[in-house]
This record gives sequence, structure tokens and C-alpha cells, in this order.
Amino acid sequence: MTGAPLRRARGFALFELAVAAVVFVLVTGVLLKSLVPYAGESEYVAAKQLISSLRTALAVRSAHAIGQGGQGALLAVAQENPMVWLAERPKNYLGEYYSPNETELPRGNWYFDKANLTLVYLSASSKSFSAETPKFLRFKVELLRVPNPVKSEPRSEVTEGLALVEIDNQPVAKTN
Repeated sequence: MTGAPLRRARGFALFELAVAAVVFVLVTGVLLKSLVPYAGESEYVAAKQLISSLRTALAVRSAHAIGQGGQGALLAVAQENPMVWLAERPKNYLGEYYSPNETELPRGNWYFDKANLTLVYLSASSKSFSAETPKFLRFKVELLRVPNPVKSEPRSEVTEGLALVEIDNQPVAKTN
């Protein structure tokens, strides 16, 4: 026991703590930067999932309308807000508007534009759906008429139905 005195174990020195903090911040930054594209992608997938649910509801609604009143009933369904077909509205549904200023509405939400009968999704992420500009999705219920193949009979029939189609995906308009 006459050797070198035993050193007492001490905690981190201030320099060691600073180096550990810098390394932690760098690793966290790299990790977060790699997760950003996934946030935009998950937003896009959630929007498409809702549209898929609305298309299923439209198919049921169309079948019911054809059974009840034919083309007139289909035209009436085409004028409806698609969100009313759902049993429960999404939490990010703002409601119905007449030609709103989209730059003033909160991002990451749906709304129905009653002026042109379109369902619009305003993306929340700054690089949603593409790397170019912030965009939003627009959908509209349209009446489709598909002629049946030509028959030998002089009268040809037309098949009618409704479809929820995506319309021009344009950048958000900026107002001055």
C-alpha cells in the first residue's frame, strides 16, 4: 500500500461533456433530416386513404341512387359534398366554404369548396407530394357516360356512373 495513491473516480470533465453534447446534437440532426421525407409521404398516404374510403362510399351511394331514380338521382349525388357520405368526418375536415382564400386556411386540412363542388386537401408539409412547391389535392365527383359496344340494334345504350376524380394539382395561389 505504499504504491501510487489511488485516484478517486470523478465524473465527466467539462470538455468531455461538451464533446458528448456536440456528438449527440450531430447524430440527432442527421436522424431528423432523414425522417423529414417520411412525414410528407405519410401525409400523402393518409390523404389517399381517405379518398379511397370516399370512392367506396360513392360506389354505394351511386348504386342506391341508380336504384331509386336513375340519371336524375346520379346528378344529385354529383352535387353533394363527399364528406357527408362518411359515418364520421375526419378530424382535419374544416367544413364547407364558398371560394375561400386557401392561403388563409390552416394547412394539413380538408375542406369542400361549394362554389365549384371540389374537395380540397391543403398539405401541411412544406415539400409535400413533390420537391418543387407546396401543393394541394383537389377532387371532384363527375358523371361518367360510357357507350356500350356497338350492337346490331339501331339504338345503342350508354352506361352511366359517378367517379371521384383528381383534378389539376396546382400550386397554392398567392395573393398580394
